[in-house]
Amino acid sequence: MRLSGKTAFITGGTRGIGLATVEAFIEHGAMVGFTARKTEGVNAVIARLAKNCVGFVADAGDDEAMVAALSATSSASGGIDVVFANAGHYVNAPLGETSRETLQQQLSVVTNTFMTVQLALPHLREGASIILMGSLYASMGPPGAGAYAASKAGIAALARSFASELSPRGIRVNVVVPGAVDTPSWGMDDLELSLRDERKRLIGERAPLNRMIRAAEVANAVLFLASDESSGLQATEIVVDGGTTGAMAGSPRYVRGEP
Repeated sequence: MRLSGKTAFITGGTRGIGLATVEAFIEHGAMVGFTARKTEGVNAVIARLAKNCVGFVADAGDDEAMVAALSATSSASGGIDVVFANAGHYVNAPLGETSRETLQQQLSVVTNTFMTVQLALPHLREGASIILMGSLYASMGPPGAGAYAASKAGIAALARSFASELSPRGIRVNVVVPGAVDTPSWGMDDLELSLRDERKRLIGERAPLNRMIRAAEVANAVLFLASDESSGLQATEIVVDGGTTGAMAGSPRYVRGEP
């Protein structure tokens, strides 16, 4: 098993990519501590997975709660080997319509990611792996997403500086960059099944693979970055987007001449 004997800490671990990563890490032998903001979500994951994980109700912006969660995760094995700073959110922020408060709310993703890593430092073993959550939006420039794009570009910048600072300890810092992933964050769960399937189809057509990415596929990339198999990777990004950015001209919508 690829993470046998390792202890991992994941923020935002009860849905989407975070939950898929908790599951993948446990399957590959890790003991996992994870956080989420809602008690019912934490309890549901613990009840379903049953072993090798412990959950904490902790917002990534609450330093006291995060310190407690990190300390409890670390104490079980004497240290932490993997941190996946996954927690985040999206706020629509069109230019000309966005308040300062909205912008600050979105940019808190950068602050919270920085603090997650900083608070984890006393618990990290030599040679640990830190994975940050990026996004294609950092480089694609979609309208209305300037604040979110800026926050994710900031995450990539953090990773590079973190890598410089932590390399003397053998600690690696990398970024996973998902494309359109079929998770609840797209807000389609309340749609009728036929409408949901149609929207997924339209979104998927932006990628040459002609489908949305599955959360488990992103989790597999995180698993690779967490494992010793990626020991030579430092300050890099792994893009999991079905070819959306690497081969845009191969997408069905592009081939048909549609935007």
